[in-house]
Amino acid sequence: MEIFAFLQHLARSVRQLRTYPASSPLCTDAIEACHAAFVALKLNETLLLRVTSKHLLLGDEPTATDPTIEHDLRRPLHAARVGSIEFDRSATARDWTTLCSLLASASRPGRDTATVAERLLDAGVNAIVPRMTPQPEVFDVGAPNASTLRLVTNERTRQAEAASTSGPAQYLYPPDKGWVRTDLTFEDSSLSLVDLTLLVNDPDELATILGRMADDPAGNAAESQPLRDRYDDVVMLIGALEPHVGRVLLSKLARAVLALDADRRRSLLRQSILPHMLDGRHDGVAILSEFSDVDLADALGLLFDLEAASPQMLSVAFDRLRLTGDRRAQVIPLIEKALQSRDAGPSDRWAAAGFDKRASELTHVAADRKDFSEFTAFDLSIDGPTRAALASVTDTISSADTGDQWLGCVLSLARIEPNPLTVRSLLARAVPAVHGLIRAERWQDATRWLARLGDLAASTRKTRPDVAGVAYEALEQICDRETVISLGRLCTVDAARVYAAMIVAAAGPAIVPAWLEALAASADRQSAIRLRPLMSEHAQQIGPALAARLPGMRADVTIVAVAVLGFAGTGYEDRIAPSLAGDDDALIREGLRALARIASAKSAELVTWHIEHGTRSQAAAEEALWRLPGGVALAKARELLARREFVTRHPDVASRLLERAAQTTPSQLDAVLEALAPLRFHFWNPALARVGARARGLM
Repeated sequence: MEIFAFLQHLARSVRQLRTYPASSPLCTDAIEACHAAFVALKLNETLLLRVTSKHLLLGDEPTATDPTIEHDLRRPLHAARVGSIEFDRSATARDWTTLCSLLASASRPGRDTATVAERLLDAGVNAIVPRMTPQPEVFDVGAPNASTLRLVTNERTRQAEAASTSGPAQYLYPPDKGWVRTDLTFEDSSLSLVDLTLLVNDPDELATILGRMADDPAGNAAESQPLRDRYDDVVMLIGALEPHVGRVLLSKLARAVLALDADRRRSLLRQSILPHMLDGRHDGVAILSEFSDVDLADALGLLFDLEAASPQMLSVAFDRLRLTGDRRAQVIPLIEKALQSRDAGPSDRWAAAGFDKRASELTHVAADRKDFSEFTAFDLSIDGPTRAALASVTDTISSADTGDQWLGCVLSLARIEPNPLTVRSLLARAVPAVHGLIRAERWQDATRWLARLGDLAASTRKTRPDVAGVAYEALEQICDRETVISLGRLCTVDAARVYAAMIVAAAGPAIVPAWLEALAASADRQSAIRLRPLMSEHAQQIGPALAARLPGMRADVTIVAVAVLGFAGTGYEDRIAPSLAGDDDALIREGLRALARIASAKSAELVTWHIEHGTRSQAAAEEALWRLPGGVALAKARELLARREFVTRHPDVASRLLERAAQTTPSQLDAVLEALAPLRFHFWNPALARVGARARGLM
């Protein structure tokens, strides 16, 4: 019953994550209940569930029938091709969240999409191990002829005798990875890859089949290169055949290589065929021996592109291929011609070796020497410059800062680790080290590592937000009270202020909590105030964190925070607006200045509203209006003056607005002046009459 309860909670968690966001309390509560039910099982070993098309099996017995388990657990697992799934007792709440999120969006995966097992591994989940049902490839070989069947029978007999003396056979692919469809008269129930090699009888097609069984993404047909990617497997299978049959297939393989376009052929030659030939492997020698002189010259010319090759490698290649003297004499000029026709040309090292002048010397075989296998094909001589380079490496290693190397290793591991719990344990060890750099005032090193940590947080924010959250937590731990005070002192030194600016930029929102706490502490306020210009410079970066902490802050701290938000750009008008409703004149004035600095349409509307309806904020709003861009300020002033209700209620403010507007572009006030001029006859209201008289005078 306990396992049944756990499965119910797991299924309900999948359903909740399908319906609500992962951060919803409904989802988090469901995950916690699932984790608690799993812990209550008190397992001594892993829990294994098998998934079939009709049942969820515990061992060999179906679990109790339940609509929730059937609909929200078994069906998603079956749709995602999960054959069985193991739960280790070390599974955490995060592991359940990751699994349920994947099952909530489960669908039948394609061959080029990641499976549930792969996505769990990518997310760093090791305690939950799904095993996927196989997706075999199907190949059609038709009806083999009698001679091919005899070859298959003879090869099986030979392989069986070899297996009896060499131990059990080794398999390239699982036995259920590929299905072969043959004619109904074909009696065999199974085929090995060696059998398939004989039945296909085409190395190029065999490479395509092996690529499909290896789940190589098909991609664009123009970019697919199965022969290059599966070359080693193809020659291994050909090499397992009887020698004379293998020679026939290697000849076909050589023709398949020659049939490739130039770029693909050269890629295959560089990657596999030439290295195999230089190592003396049979396939490389046999394939190149099938090339014509022109094709062989083009292939051997690729040796000049190898970074580690020495000029003597060409003579080793000639020796491996056992070319006659006459053919060497024919191939050498063709190699020179092939090199001259290339855009890149030979490298400086080969030119310095004088290949174009001493080709005959480099490929000359002395009469008393027929075997060059004892000579290396690589330039391993240690000369003066090499000794100097090795000495430099030794000095670098000796003088390296071990702490610096250790921090680099930790951050590099954190960058590739998908599990946030592991990242947290790694960064927990790095935080004291960076703290130590700040306390020792090693600002250059501290800046560099804080920048690395900030880059880690920024680069993983979209792909791995949970890891990014851990990195931001580490930044917050580093940016504590002492760090803020140290940065405040650093701002007083002109030569070192750049480090403070770089640290603030690297820390970003992580520095906001400690900075606000320092502003609230009387002993630390002076140091924190020195950071205000730097915080204003990076206001767009820290704006969201700053705005989220505005409610509930003390007025003196809010004044500084609102001033910084004014540099953050649009989007913060609603966060600043509540600060204008209090009775702190300094806060009201700073809030209106921040709105004027934002200079958006919404901030202009807020300033205008406080001019008309404000009590304590009216004078500050009038001042803020003229801090807006000229065109916006004049338009808002005209809008207010054109409203008779505003002018009659606030004649003194209207008079000041009229005077200020008239100093800029009086010609744009003609319509407003004509509407205000008749007010000069309202002698029972001297203030209003003065507005009318002034308007008449400006007409």
